[in-house]
Amino acid sequence: MDELEGIEKKLVDLEEQMTQLCATLKGTKKFLHNAQAKVHEIEAEIAALENTTPLDDEVVENLESSRTNLEVLKEELENLSPFS
Repeated sequence: MDELEGIEKKLVDLEEQMTQLCATLKGTKKFLHNAQAKVHEIEAEIAALENTTPLDDEVVENLESSRTNLEVLKEELENLSPFS
């Protein structure tokens, strides 16, 4: 009888291990699915960036000028006294 009890105990242990492994596998599959979705999002962003037309020099200069003007305006606003 001891051998049969040992086998039954081993069977219960193996069933518990299988249940744990199945739960781990399910969690891993969910993580993998989420990671794949994120990779696809990033790939789509990269493709969109690669497909945009580069800005010409004039547009870049205009943007740089606008940026400089915004920075100057920001400084002026920060220096305004609310009580003057």
